[in-house]
Amino acid sequence: MPATINDVATRAGVSTKTVSRVVNDEPGVSPTTRERVLEAVRETGYAPDPAARSLRTGRSQVIGLAVPELGQPFFAEIADRIAQAARSHDLGLVLGVTGEQGQGEADFLERNPGLDGTILYWQGLSAAHLSAEAARRPLVVIGEYDHDAVDRVTMDNERGITLALEHLLALGRERLAVIGLPEPGVRAHAAARRRTAALRDALTAHDLTLDERLLVPSAEWRRPDGARCARRLLDQAVPFDAILAFNDGLALGALAELRAAGVTVPDDVAVTGFDNLDASRYSFPSLTTVSPRLASYAAHAVDLLVARIEDPSRAPRTEVAGVTLMARDSTIGGGALWPSR
Repeated sequence: MPATINDVATRAGVSTKTVSRVVNDEPGVSPTTRERVLEAVRETGYAPDPAARSLRTGRSQVIGLAVPELGQPFFAEIADRIAQAARSHDLGLVLGVTGEQGQGEADFLERNPGLDGTILYWQGLSAAHLSAEAARRPLVVIGEYDHDAVDRVTMDNERGITLALEHLLALGRERLAVIGLPEPGVRAHAAARRRTAALRDALTAHDLTLDERLLVPSAEWRRPDGARCARRLLDQAVPFDAILAFNDGLALGALAELRAAGVTVPDDVAVTGFDNLDASRYSFPSLTTVSPRLASYAAHAVDLLVARIEDPSRAPRTEVAGVTLMARDSTIGGGALWPSR
């Protein structure tokens, strides 16, 4: 028969209220008594009833995570890291998929009112609707849309694009192609708009202009889309010696298409990505990419949500996860040596 709180109280020589305070990490118990109760918990094998705790505290110890899809490796890896960060806070996780344009965001929130809070990759809700939801429950948004009235985690796209561009320039690349820009007449990813603006600013800072024929739009950022973009570049026969891809999916697809066409990477064409997916380390050649430090990104999101749960009245905060460049064989392998400085 499982041990009860009464068994622990009897063994430790304290009241059941004292046991409850200790197992719920509440104040008001001396260090000596706390250690005696914890020893009794270990000896009896007592485990608090989650349902009873939920009734008492009004919390489920479960949070939600809603992402557009899991077919994109970026979202799958973000979900995995957020789950890990949640476990470090002893929180369970309910995962929802809201669709490529976020069309299921309102439905996910409506169907899960018992969650302690939700982390939402925001794409579909209007800004006003999001504000209303944040007033009803603890909510943190992740992604590239700005919203000053809600806790938010984003990544430093501006720094990331600048790092990739400067890396290629330092290698002496002069004919840069870019793939993944917004496609005219098609709703673009917020990340596409943000990285396009970052590229424009970086080019201005370096007093550079790119050949418009080497700027390839793509509404989707999967590997087949990257292959299609690379094929378009090859077919138009306009010289290029580097591809700056707006995410790793595009870059990995471009690598495959270049290899199939007999183009040597990086000797003929250098390729960079963005996101540092696990697959980027094991591609051939391994992919140079901008790493947004997804573990830190996830930890920021969970920490913000826990803080919001503890203090619903606190002022909203925005955390910007830093980025770094992971230089690999797709730019510095083969005969394309990293220049000495």
